[in-house]
Amino acid sequence: MNLLNTHNHRLVFYLYGDDPEKYRKKWNEFKIKCESGDNKHIIERLKEYSKLEIIKNMPYLKRTEGGMGGNNNVIHKQIRFRHIFEGQQFNGRNIPYYKDDNHIIFNEIISTDIEKWTYNELDDLIYAFIKTANYYMKTACVSGYIELINKTTFSDHYLDSDTE
Repeated sequence: MNLLNTHNHRLVFYLYGDDPEKYRKKWNEFKIKCESGDNKHIIERLKEYSKLEIIKNMPYLKRTEGGMGGNNNVIHKQIRFRHIFEGQQFNGRNIPYYKDDNHIIFNEIISTDIEKWTYNELDDLIYAFIKTANYYMKTACVSGYIELINKTTFSDHYLDSDTE
């Protein structure tokens, strides 16, 4: 099934369970690699764990934030990591990201009229990224989910109904 065009989608990954400091520190290092654009090797490993040929054959996205998909924004579907810029490993209060933000996020999932993402593909990406992250962490401590955000949530007429 193609993604709903009424919602924005994100893939969100996090440490679960009792995560001691040593795991949070390693997770933060992994998070910075993913979200700073230094992630081609991560995408290549993800593709190895993927079960779907379409994902295995998808090119690395040549963008600052990295990700997967073809480089033509009009034709190719793309998925991009949320991006932090160099030197932003700490938030404005000089608190490391892992203290405030325990998530690695693919926050731009873009379908085109020609190439569309499916829920099956996103589910496979979740599986493959969890395997990749657990490989990096050297333990099974990562989980993930698809987040859907209704595009009209912030509209003044969001709760209005045509039937009332």
